[in-house]
Amino acid sequence: MASLVSGVALAQGQALPPVKVNLPPSPNFNVSNAPEKYPTGELSIFGLRKQKDKYMDKDVRVKAYLIEIYECPPELRKCNDALFEKKKAEKKKAMKKGGDALTAPINIDRGGCRPCDQPHFFIADSPGTKRERAMLVADYPVKDWETGEPKPLTVKPGEVVTVTGTFAINSMTGFAASNGLLIHKKLEDAQGKVLAEGNAVLPPEAQTIQLEGQAPEVVGWAAHQKGGAEKPKGDKAVPGGRLK
Repeated sequence: MASLVSGVALAQGQALPPVKVNLPPSPNFNVSNAPEKYPTGELSIFGLRKQKDKYMDKDVRVKAYLIEIYECPPELRKCNDALFEKKKAEKKKAMKKGGDALTAPINIDRGGCRPCDQPHFFIADSPGTKRERAMLVADYPVKDWETGEPKPLTVKPGEVVTVTGTFAINSMTGFAASNGLLIHKKLEDAQGKVLAEGNAVLPPEAQTIQLEGQAPEVVGWAAHQKGGAEKPKGDKAVPGGRLK
């Protein structure tokens, strides 16, 4: 009959070897495999958040994986498109009436239809990161600055991108993150090709990229506006510009 003596199991008069249990180490969610800064000079999200106070409210360049691009749900988009058509019809009626009708506000009953969120996407230091732990990039432009035509992002989740923008807690359009977000100014792919530039809501003068130790870079509407000797519209020297 076996008995326990001082924590050692005895059986048939012989001591059994101690049981070894191999358990995986506890995960540490505060440690990132990414360096604080890459050899090419871009920050990682880990490095940016680690030095939050140093970079807050400043323009930064961050290299990371694109995790997810926000898309307005189809039913919500359909609802908003219908409201837009109603408002457009009311404007036409006002133009026909003339007089005070031209300046009177047009109020359309939304009927519970809320607006789509402003354009945004999420980036992270590893492709498998959950959205809750990723960093939000707010208000990238969805139209071509020169033509006004829709310009969707030509990048897929899982691809490496470099985002240049202002590190902040809040954006003008209501996005907020206690550990910081990026207000978009420029998006590049892994080869350095510009996929989007400027910001959908910031005034033109606030879209200039001002990285520490570098000359200011004009992007967005200000870089593509008509006229002007320094930055004429269509100038190939302008990021994303082209000759007409």
